Amino acid sequence: MTVLLISAALGGPAVAQDPPVLLSDTLEMRVVPNVGASWVNVPIANALTTPVVSCTYNLPSISDPPATVRLRNVGPTGFELRVQQFETSNSVTASDVHCVVAETGAHTLADGRAFEAGTVSSSGVNGRAVGWGNAAQVRIDTLMGTSFATPVVLGSVMSFNDTRASVFWTNNGSNRGAPPTGSAIWIGKHIGQINGTRNTETLSYIVVEAGTGTANGASYAASLGADSVAGTANNPPYTYSFSGDADVGVAQQAAEDGGDGGWAVLYGNEPLPNGLIQLAIEEETVARDMSRTHTQEQVFTLIADRGTQEESFSTAKTVITHPDSATEYNLPGDDVLYTITLQNVGTGPTNGNPLFMFDTLPAEVSFVNDDANGSATPGTDPVAVIIGSDSGLSVSAADIGYSTSATPPADFGDCGDTPSGLVDTTIRHVCVRLNGTARPSGSYPDNEVSVLIRARIK
Repeated sequence: MTVLLISAALGGPAVAQDPPVLLSDTLEMRVVPNVGASWVNVPIANALTTPVVSCTYNLPSISDPPATVRLRNVGPTGFELRVQQFETSNSVTASDVHCVVAETGAHTLADGRAFEAGTVSSSGVNGRAVGWGNAAQVRIDTLMGTSFATPVVLGSVMSFNDTRASVFWTNNGSNRGAPPTGSAIWIGKHIGQINGTRNTETLSYIVVEAGTGTANGASYAASLGADSVAGTANNPPYTYSFSGDADVGVAQQAAEDGGDGGWAVLYGNEPLPNGLIQLAIEEETVARDMSRTHTQEQVFTLIADRGTQEESFSTAKTVITHPDSATEYNLPGDDVLYTITLQNVGTGPTNGNPLFMFDTLPAEVSFVNDDANGSATPGTDPVAVIIGSDSGLSVSAADIGYSTSATPPADFGDCGDTPSGLVDTTIRHVCVRLNGTARPSGSYPDNEVSVLIRARIK
């Protein structure tokens, strides 16, 4: 009898992450829990070439210190993030960080909504002490190929060239207190009330046409809220309403009314109660006014509910006469080839933690520690793993394991035995650990994984 188990394996990322919400194959959102001062690796579910990332910190309460998200090493498979205070303080409260990730360029969701993502280099800084002039900003509406009637502008400082924090900000280029418009979108980085400079950083921007819709089975809302969100030391949370019960939301202060320099945070232990997003405006507490009070601001938000998205695996096992067998018959002493196939046929991806699967060999066969797929096929591994180009998964020699126990393994840690000799009658279970995010077949059809195991009939 064959046993096949698919589950989250031990030894994965340090932070257990929920599956992302895929709004399309070029736009995804996710919550990264319990992010503190240490860098956390965050996988990207979609197959992106040049990803753009924007993230928002969830401040649990006013008793927790002000913190902003730092990003680095953004690449096709993932990125790293942490939180810190101005200037470089690691005294922070670990909390959730909500992120949106998009492919660079102009795109359209399945329901017709346009969005565009990109990056710019920022050498200057704005702020109370250094001024809010355009010379330290970059105008991006002239760089984009999409015309937006009502833009929702999100962004982050996406590099870590300076250990001292700075934060993304945006306005219309004519009035620091006015949100951007379709014909005037300016972005930059600011340092609050600090009098200083910063090294050149990469700024991300993701601009979405305002509105609500459904894409890829998930519902979303992109909007510019009312001028009603004040400081973390005023009377938070400040709420915007929407229809639904969201799983993830990012927020971006839409301009700078106050002049001290603030940034939007999600607020409270549950910042996304049914029908609401809870917000506040945070400030640095290094220079000048350290009260963390702030005048009311408008905030851009992008909120998503995963809806019907859910992972679901199909598995199958077949057996044939091994290609290197001397006969066409499966007789004692002949070799057979087992092929186990695994595919995410659901509507959503997995969470990026490794998947653990194992196969229990039938009692009638013994494991053959030799070329699994045959001399005519490239490769000589005793267990061959063939991964579809769209699967989002990977495997190395260290991810193949074996168990001699009569009890099926619970996780990859139970698969530490080593085969001996050409034919090992003691091996009972063959284990495979698959790293990455298992993408859904609807968006990524070539996502099947095949595991080939050679065995000899007793």
